[in-house]
Amino acid sequence: MSESLINLIETRLLAREQAALEQPDELFYCSYLISHLNLVAAELPESEEAFLHNLQTSLDSAFTVDQLSSQDKSGIQNLWDTVCLGTA
Repeated sequence: MSESLINLIETRLLAREQAALEQPDELFYCSYLISHLNLVAAELPESEEAFLHNLQTSLDSAFTVDQLSSQDKSGIQNLWDTVCLGTA
């Protein structure tokens, strides 16, 4: 798999994180997604589609066990959807 997709998404998340220094919720969403991104990337998915699928599956699994508010889950999912636009 090309690392360009992972790098693109990470760059987008880091840019959002920098822009959100005064927005604690957005900072949390960015850091949450960056940690999932790194975990899934470490598994070396075979394709970009597999990477995107695995990351969404990772989020879905975490949402069932992490004690996040509905607002946090929604914010994380919305940010993920936003940074993935045009990547697949």
